[in-house]
Amino acid sequence: MKALFGSLLLAAACTAGDYSEDVDISTAVTKQPRYVAIRGAASARGLRNAYLLAGIANDETGLAQCWSEATWACQGPSSPDCGGGPVIAGAADGPCSAHQGGLGMFQFDAGTYADTLQRYGTAVLTVDGQIASAIDYAVWMVQVSVYTTNAETPAKARAWIDNFDPGNAALRDQWISTVVRYYNGCQPSWSCWGPRYRTYSDGYNAAIAEPGGLGFWRDAGTRCDGSPATVGQIDVKYRALGGCGSFLGRPTTDELAAPDGVGRYSVFEHGSIYWSPSSGAFEVHGAIRDAWAALGWEAGLLGYPLSDELATPDGFGRYNVFQGGSVYWSPRTGAHEVHGAIRDKWAELGWEAGALGYPTSNEIAVSGGRRSDFEHGAITWSAATGATTVTYQ
Repeated sequence: MKALFGSLLLAAACTAGDYSEDVDISTAVTKQPRYVAIRGAASARGLRNAYLLAGIANDETGLAQCWSEATWACQGPSSPDCGGGPVIAGAADGPCSAHQGGLGMFQFDAGTYADTLQRYGTAVLTVDGQIASAIDYAVWMVQVSVYTTNAETPAKARAWIDNFDPGNAALRDQWISTVVRYYNGCQPSWSCWGPRYRTYSDGYNAAIAEPGGLGFWRDAGTRCDGSPATVGQIDVKYRALGGCGSFLGRPTTDELAAPDGVGRYSVFEHGSIYWSPSSGAFEVHGAIRDAWAALGWEAGLLGYPLSDELATPDGFGRYNVFQGGSVYWSPRTGAHEVHGAIRDKWAELGWEAGALGYPTSNEIAVSGGRRSDFEHGAITWSAATGATTVTYQ
């Protein structure tokens, strides 16, 4: 991307920022979660037809945010959404050592990396921040574009995007022309116009087709009397639990990117719903959520939830299953995690219905291994042998 709010870097537009002509831009990114993120972030901010944004990112980086997803590019500043590694950075603005070029999925570019962060803020180092800035930029360029009509204010420009009809060839031409001129910085009389019009058109078409057609982008989400919206798979789960009338209550945040850069979550009055591509969407609430939070949320040893909170077979306690273990709660023991070989042994002995009962501690370090305490004993794991030992009390 070469265009900036209020000014265009026209002299550079035909020689920079277009990887498709000279560079193999194949990426290792799994695109569906990025489409979900773009749809969710746009819906949470009240913007429809987010495939328009996704089409731009398709052409710029193939939806890659992290350098690890596109190692042909330069390495930008570190990002929490890239596990602390670098974001993808422009590879067509000179040597990587110059630290000059676009940053992230939408390739925001104000000159050097430092210039870009000063103009757009460090949020552009995250997926959610990239999308938020892309929304603002799309509204601006539709407003100032010579190709659009009845879009001369920010409100009218948003309405233009919201009312965009993909079946209208004239509107498609207006959008692609706007993107090529105001996002990429290429002028109609320049030799770059035709090739870039085609590549942005390809990105637009892919953004509709790849995630499952226009139906994917029409998921409007759920709001509860003006609350933030739930969208995507988190919205599907929320509605399955009863939506606004469920035990979770109203949403209190927009859908947010998890700090690990993989998943998404929404917070409600009485709990949360977390989603990741590998786990799906599940709710966590109450004392179990508190215990999970104390262990580091999804970035901790337990990872993402794999179940909603469930009643134990004895009818006395509650539990959630996570990628790396479980958290069990009962009124007399509180909430504690169990994982690994100790959890396997406890399961073999009958879970909470067995002789040991409910866990009364998280797994702790002891001499020579690890131990979890239970109501009626303990299970100890040996680091030397990998064996578990059960003691009763």
